[in-house]
Amino acid sequence: MKKSIKKSCLSLALLSVMGLAQAQTSSAKFTGWEADVGLGAQSNKVNYGGFLAGQESSAHDSASFFAVRYGWAWEAPWVLSLGVRYDFQKADFGSTSYSNNGTQTVTARYRTGFSVSLEPGYRIHPDWMVYGKVSLNSARGEFTDTGAPSGTTKHSGRGLGLGVATPLSARWVGRFELSQVNYSREPGNLSTGKPKSMEASVALGYRF
Repeated sequence: MKKSIKKSCLSLALLSVMGLAQAQTSSAKFTGWEADVGLGAQSNKVNYGGFLAGQESSAHDSASFFAVRYGWAWEAPWVLSLGVRYDFQKADFGSTSYSNNGTQTVTARYRTGFSVSLEPGYRIHPDWMVYGKVSLNSARGEFTDTGAPSGTTKHSGRGLGLGVATPLSARWVGRFELSQVNYSREPGNLSTGKPKSMEASVALGYRF
């Protein structure tokens, strides 16, 4: 009887150690430093106020970016990551028109630049993690107005997103993400512009 109890206790202890080791190994697939390169498809829109009140411009464009993140093993099966992203392109936000000595056109483009994000992740499987994303963003707008001086604007933004990550090998990680960023309303000439961007992206990450 005593031998059976000892064997049972030993088996439980061994299973616990194996489970802990497996949990740590699984977490390690999404922790530490990671550098990503990615491509995305965007749907962009500007809501205008002031002189252009009630008008909008919109466009679809591509995105390319570089990101660095660091992940910590949280309470299993949670992982918490902090990331920084840099966008390379100027994104198209479309054109709108108004009448003033003929038909005039306002065209907007934005360089979204840097963003910082906090990403809580949950491992639904040793090789799959879903995560949320909350970000602080910045953007520099460039507007061209055929009936008035052109200029630039600076916008701050807040983003929300959902993503999924999976290791492709010991060092490489694949990611798919959906996100939306709403930017602040800023003045330009006699109008104001409030940009919004929605994006679907894929990224390939290298774990150090």
